[in-house]
Amino acid sequence: MACLKRLLLNSVPPWPVFWLFLVWIVQSAIFPGYILFQYGGGSRLGFLMHLALVVFLLVVCITPFTLKAARSISLPVRRGVLALVMGSLQSLMLGFYALTILGHQSWSGPFTLELLRVYAGQIHVLMDMYGLSLTWTVAVAIAMWLIIVGTYYHFSRLLVMSLEARGSEATASHSIWRGWVWCAVFLLIIVYGATRPAWLFTEPLHAAWMNGHGFLRQAPQGLFMNKNPNRLEWSEQTNQIVSCAKKVNPRPLVLIIVDSLRSDLMDVYGADHDNTPFLSELHQQGKLHRFENAYSVCTTSFCGIIGTLASKYWHQLNEPPVNLADILKRHGYQIHFFHSCDHVNFFGIREVFGGNIDLYRDGSFASEISVNDDRMVLQWLDEISWNSRRAVFLYAHLMSAHAIGIRDPRFKKWQPDKERNYLKLTRTPRSCRNNYHNGILQADHTIEQIFHFLANQGVLDEALVVITSDHGEFLGETDRFGHGGKPSEPVVRIPVLIYDGQNADYPERSLVSQVDIAPTMLHAIGAPVPADWSGVPLQIPASRNAVCVASYEISGMVADLPEGRFKYLQERRSGKETLFDLSVQDGESINLATRPSRMPVMSTMRKLHESAMK
Repeated sequence: MACLKRLLLNSVPPWPVFWLFLVWIVQSAIFPGYILFQYGGGSRLGFLMHLALVVFLLVVCITPFTLKAARSISLPVRRGVLALVMGSLQSLMLGFYALTILGHQSWSGPFTLELLRVYAGQIHVLMDMYGLSLTWTVAVAIAMWLIIVGTYYHFSRLLVMSLEARGSEATASHSIWRGWVWCAVFLLIIVYGATRPAWLFTEPLHAAWMNGHGFLRQAPQGLFMNKNPNRLEWSEQTNQIVSCAKKVNPRPLVLIIVDSLRSDLMDVYGADHDNTPFLSELHQQGKLHRFENAYSVCTTSFCGIIGTLASKYWHQLNEPPVNLADILKRHGYQIHFFHSCDHVNFFGIREVFGGNIDLYRDGSFASEISVNDDRMVLQWLDEISWNSRRAVFLYAHLMSAHAIGIRDPRFKKWQPDKERNYLKLTRTPRSCRNNYHNGILQADHTIEQIFHFLANQGVLDEALVVITSDHGEFLGETDRFGHGGKPSEPVVRIPVLIYDGQNADYPERSLVSQVDIAPTMLHAIGAPVPADWSGVPLQIPASRNAVCVASYEISGMVADLPEGRFKYLQERRSGKETLFDLSVQDGESINLATRPSRMPVMSTMRKLHESAMK
């Protein structure tokens, strides 16, 4: 019994080492836990694996100081090296957590090394957009680093001495607790290998690293995660579709997606801010058709963009699908993608677009102009000549309305636009909305320039131009900013505006979805729509009364019933259901799922959802 007691006592690490591990584990639990709780950016298994990896990292860093060879170095030098190593590592980890939180807040995705590489040279631009001084930010970061290193130096004397092996009893004690640690590390390696597929994209360190190797997809249940290098099946499917088609009537096709643009704050949709003078004038002249109740597929860019191009809802994106560019290419179209954002490094979206693009430009091509500056698109347009070729498809992706979109001073009409709430590390709601309205005004101007370009090329009268968004944006509603998360109205209600130079009819619909856009473009040239696409061309009447909406954690439906318009949501993991009446003001603030009077509606919405998920 005495031997067992002594063994257990010797197995306990020295208290300075114990406190070091405790501080790191608490730190590594708070930040990823906050991300998991606040943004749903991870999983419980990913959270636990992150703690295990941090402990492993800590063991690797302190092991050299436990070796007997380290005793030949003077104590002050060992203290300084330990303080510098541990202080710098902890500062890097805190910075990593801050960037990860910023990523989830700004683009609803994790921070990645690829994005760091892209934006490192433009940090001053990002600081200015967020209303922060780069000089003061760097000064605060250095001060915090010095404080952390200094704290470790003050603590390092006890820590270094506790890591030394002095005498036979101390040697035994150190050997035993180090043995337990390395056994734990060995167990971690086994668990790592056995469970890796289950948490690979939900552990923050792996999410940051894996994207640089082209594997990461923002893809939980229902959205493809793995790159499919074999595009033969896509080609065969596309060729079958085209071979069954009659000769098409080519005409210029233009898709303009304004990132993070919500319809209810646009003047062209009746908002009280004069932020769309060009689009509003087109609408007043009867040249722009406006669909009132349009919804995005989801609340983030990845599925919103791919869902638009491939006419697929979230749950149908189970592999890289045939998209609009693939089909138009087979019909002899020239395909041009001009994106003012960086979709090469943003979670591999460029790879999913496929290889049927003749001219691709995005923010990763930027040299003199900053990433996320829509002026790049206007410059790249000069590379196109439509005078000799009418069969051209242009997809322009604009960032003016996005929080990190570059704002031209000419369009800063509403002020203040950089007022900050430093406690919440965000703009104030008033400042956020002003900045957003300025962005809409700038996007409207950019769209006007694209129309001028089409007119100067002599193709505007034949063109079909669709203006839409990939998702909406929170601007302080329910104290939220940015996008992602639950498919609430601010992040799924988007504009769908159509300019048709041939004046085709567009009958009214109760509900419109992003999935209708690609079929609309194929219908405009007389091309057949793939049978497995979910959309219905907007040129023809549709009896559909429901559309799908989704997020990483939730799938749902919006439907028009005799009782009104309702939104049904179901959590993917727990199955928890919510029901909202959208036909009343602030309808999303009251959950009707358990009210007896709404059981018939609940049953109908549940059946619609089950049918859509098949």
